Amino acid sequence: MNQDSYPVPTPVQGSAARAKAFLNKVYMWLAVSMLITAGVAAYSAQDMDSLIWVADHRLLLCLSTLGLVVIMSFAANKLSAGAITALLLVFAALQGLLFGPILISYGLDSVGKAFGCTAAMFGAMSIYGTVTKRNLSTLGRTLFMLLIGLIVAMIINIFWGNGVFDTIICCAGVLIFAVFTAYDTQNLLKIGLSNDTELQKKAAVLGALELYLDFINLFVYLLRLLGRDE
Repeated sequence: MNQDSYPVPTPVQGSAARAKAFLNKVYMWLAVSMLITAGVAAYSAQDMDSLIWVADHRLLLCLSTLGLVVIMSFAANKLSAGAITALLLVFAALQGLLFGPILISYGLDSVGKAFGCTAAMFGAMSIYGTVTKRNLSTLGRTLFMLLIGLIVAMIINIFWGNGVFDTIICCAGVLIFAVFTAYDTQNLLKIGLSNDTELQKKAAVLGALELYLDFINLFVYLLRLLGRDE
């Protein structure tokens, strides 16, 4: 998700307390989204009918989640804060359905290890994004190009099926989304200094979506790495 999902205001004279309160809202919606995903995934993983339905409709689910991200990203100015929030929760639930089979494939041990590593890395990079004095916005174009390269490499390896190349892809994915976490967090911190209350309502939910995508991608790539020997 790019930084143009919502307008980033020029920082005004504000306080650290305002920015902290805004980030707390972002993390709150992130936590709610993660809990919904985890709950739906846990339920679908132990329900055979759900697993069969997901297997039969996987492409539809993937396209639906992608469509929701596109709508929230590019139609944010036309949607109310309530509508964006509802779309985020639906998105999180659909992601939970997609993660159900993953829990079965990798097992709880690998999933637990990957989640712990993801949480630690995500937390560290998010903190870095809030405390660093370096302007991470200069990394935006580079990160976008690296993301495109990562997607192209994944498509190539679908047909090639090279295990070593897949490991390289996973390592690159971890690094890219770790940096994305710090980059997105710093952008959100700047928005937190704004006095525009309506903007912040939407941005808190959209920011949660950005960080959710960072976390989930980190988790998936780490799970693929850690789950190889299980």
